[in-house]
Amino acid sequence: MSNKKPMINGESNIRYILKKTLLSWCLLLIFIVSVFVACSTFDVNAKEDIKVTSINDYYDKLARQIYDRDLYRSYIVDDLDLVDSILHINMAEFSCHYNPDDPLVSGCYLMYYTETIFSDQENKRVKVRIKFPYNKREMDAHFEKLDRLSSRLKGKSDYDTVKNVHDYLIENFEYDHKTSMVNHTDIDGFRDGVMVCSGYGLAAYYLLNKAGVETRIITGYGGDGTGVLNHMWNAVKLDGKWYNLDITWDDLGQGGKIYTYFLKSDDRFPRHVRMGKYDVNGIPFEIASRSYRHPFFINNPEDISILLFGIFIIGIVIYVYIQKLIKKRMANYAGQGYVVNNEFEVNNEFVENTEFKDKNKFEAYNDFKDKNKFETYNDFKE
Repeated sequence: MSNKKPMINGESNIRYILKKTLLSWCLLLIFIVSVFVACSTFDVNAKEDIKVTSINDYYDKLARQIYDRDLYRSYIVDDLDLVDSILHINMAEFSCHYNPDDPLVSGCYLMYYTETIFSDQENKRVKVRIKFPYNKREMDAHFEKLDRLSSRLKGKSDYDTVKNVHDYLIENFEYDHKTSMVNHTDIDGFRDGVMVCSGYGLAAYYLLNKAGVETRIITGYGGDGTGVLNHMWNAVKLDGKWYNLDITWDDLGQGGKIYTYFLKSDDRFPRHVRMGKYDVNGIPFEIASRSYRHPFFINNPEDISILLFGIFIIGIVIYVYIQKLIKKRMANYAGQGYVVNNEFEVNNEFVENTEFKDKNKFEAYNDFKDKNKFETYNDFKE
């Protein structure tokens, strides 16, 4: 009996020590996490403030913040009116932002990779926090995939590149006809294989610009026959001119494709209404007055009539040329026939003796009254 009590006390001491040890480790872990969070916060707040001089300058820097997947940045703004514009950012205006020097760092593309943009003011400092719908690893992996694909689709000419991207997106993806239509970005479309017009437009924008073909994102309205809907398409620059490109409406489904909305002028691009201003650095944004024409590819109805007319003209030229060759060849046979009823036979063809150059080599047989009195005269010589 006397030996059991000390054992109980010993077990209690061990349990007490274990509890103390576990508590100490928990406190240490909490301390380490707190220090890590504090250091992270310190690093974010310690970033150098960025000076902003205009609303366009802010759009450039905000696009860069999104491109860098930077959650927080602080901007110095001296103009109070500009501060107000930043605090009440016009997202419709930001959706038209385009950086010609670095198109992939443009608001028209990157705004679709943000969920919310928060901004608050502290004196002349505006703090901007961005919430992203995708984590950095997802976005980095997606853009790396697009980089490889863009390199693969790059053609010998800019036209070839545009056609390759157009055909690839139609052949490998389907339009999202679900009522929810949740796949509004190319990252969603590449993940699920289906997307809406914005997914096609965003994918084409990245792939073409990465391949060196200047491309814009155009937002506006598109009529589907039953009404007017929000819509997105692209504008592509070839040979110094801008052309409309709507890959979504060229997608017939199941890989079927047309070129009805491929590199078109405005008058050949019905049921599309642009929304917003797309001028860059004071230069007006204008679509070419005529649809793009490729010498070996027909994608315009008017090209068919031009082709048929050209074939008709070529046919006439060939016919006239052949007739001249025949007459020339017949003339070369002068002196190699025989007289039959006032006609010369040459290689089973008859020509009037007036067409022979040297008539003196033949005796003229004209105005025969009684043809039965004469026999065939062959191989007359001088």
